[in-house]
Amino acid sequence: MEIGALASLATLMQAQSLQQAVSTSVMKMEMDSAKQSAQALIEMMEKSALPHLGSQLDIIA
Repeated sequence: MEIGALASLATLMQAQSLQQAVSTSVMKMEMDSAKQSAQALIEMMEKSALPHLGSQLDIIA
């Protein structure tokens, strides 16, 4: 192979590696954000003003 082709291949492989690392990092940030949102929602539901509402369901046939 030519030196230019090897350099081009190395650059391409490095770019793909960087793209994968960035993608993984963004996914981790999104997962952390979703986890925080879910925890906030759970806390809000636990602190609701009327926690007894919705605990029973009466059905008349």
